[in-house]
Amino acid sequence: MIELRSEPYTLLSRPDIPETEKRFRTHLNAGWCSGVMFGVLVHHKFAQPIEYDAMLWNHESILFVEYKDSVGAYRRMSAKRAQQVSAASRNIARRFGFDRCAYIMVVNGIPEETKKGEVVTIPLADLPEYKPEFQSTRPELDYVTKLIAKYEREENPAEVTRERTVRELRVLEGMITQLK
Repeated sequence: MIELRSEPYTLLSRPDIPETEKRFRTHLNAGWCSGVMFGVLVHHKFAQPIEYDAMLWNHESILFVEYKDSVGAYRRMSAKRAQQVSAASRNIARRFGFDRCAYIMVVNGIPEETKKGEVVTIPLADLPEYKPEFQSTRPELDYVTKLIAKYEREENPAEVTRERTVRELRVLEGMITQLK
């Protein structure tokens, strides 16, 4: 069993391979990554553990995958829970030093790509050719980059006012304080 830590998270690999996941593993495209971990339990202090069926990564990006072996299992997961796991994935990726991450659900038996909340959900058959759309793990840095571009543009320049600047700095402050 493998254990990886980066406070406040601990990742533990499950020692078993569930029979229902064998087909999922054969469909997984690991050609783009330098590491894979299957059956990962993520512990975060007193919070409920999160389980990922696979985590794939390279030097800058990590993909978290949850597999549902039936449409019924997929339907039992709420959109709210999918969103919570997605948000936790970004925090975990950031803590382990990744610049970009993605969380997807793979479902055996759905006919086409869809979404559960904002979480991309793909059919098992599409998994071998799937190209993840990674998101930044540092939204506050993305926000600063957006502000710089806004004020540097020559065409249609943004007006600099005290109120606008304070408002934008407060948004950034909120993003940073959320990290604690």
